[in-house]
Amino acid sequence: MINRIYAPHPALISFIKGYQVVHVLTPAGSPLLTYPFPPHAVQNLSYYPRDSVDVFYYQTRQTSTAPTCIGVGAQISRVDLTMGRDHLIVATFFEPGGLHRLLGIPMAEIFDFPLDVSLLWNAEIRRVNEQLRETTHYDKMQQIVEAFLLRQFQKKQALKHPIDRAFQFLEDPTRLVSLDYLADQACLSSRQFERKCYERLGLGPKMFRRLARFSKAFRLKEQRPDLDWLEVALHNNYYDLQHMRRDFKEFSGTTPTLLLEEETRSLLHPYSSHSF
Repeated sequence: MINRIYAPHPALISFIKGYQVVHVLTPAGSPLLTYPFPPHAVQNLSYYPRDSVDVFYYQTRQTSTAPTCIGVGAQISRVDLTMGRDHLIVATFFEPGGLHRLLGIPMAEIFDFPLDVSLLWNAEIRRVNEQLRETTHYDKMQQIVEAFLLRQFQKKQALKHPIDRAFQFLEDPTRLVSLDYLADQACLSSRQFERKCYERLGLGPKMFRRLARFSKAFRLKEQRPDLDWLEVALHNNYYDLQHMRRDFKEFSGTTPTLLLEEETRSLLHPYSSHSF
């Protein structure tokens, strides 16, 4: 399995956290891999240029095949991803609100369901996928995607807004500040701040903060299995273990321990090693 992380170009550092290239080959005759993917607070743009990926949505109990390029905004429901035998993903992870700045659409329109990005840029997305399929060099794959993003952001001429700084506070569970304080830092009233959260993040500030805390707690346990669940909860400013369990039940449909066991049974952890 190949799993590589890349930093963004300096011109994109206010929009993008980083990139990830994952390549997994499953031998013929072996069962296809299914990976549990709980909600994640970080918006992403993901290309699947090789074999398709089937997505099981827990909210609707339905399975569909993902488009070759998807934009994922506010996701509060768990999905399970079944990879093809030649599974290649080139993903871009955005700073809070960064995907909105790229796409130019309200994130509430793609709440809890991915966007087929080819609906916005059909020719460009097709060209990028063709380039990704033609190369076997992973560094080149990242460069292809970043070149596309540089072109798009140059067209947008998207300027950084004070609210973008406020979002970074909002997604960090170790920095507890009031929503009124964040609205003031964004030069907005509390009501305006909430509307901008729905526009740029796809959900309200309180729900986004909960989702970010849950996501960081689960990934901390993945990266630090030596920590017990109470240590994970306290590190992420949960009141106690039961408080954290409620979020796990709501966002993943199961307990922290059982979710981790499901992921362990999947053998490969292609999306859990990054710190985005």
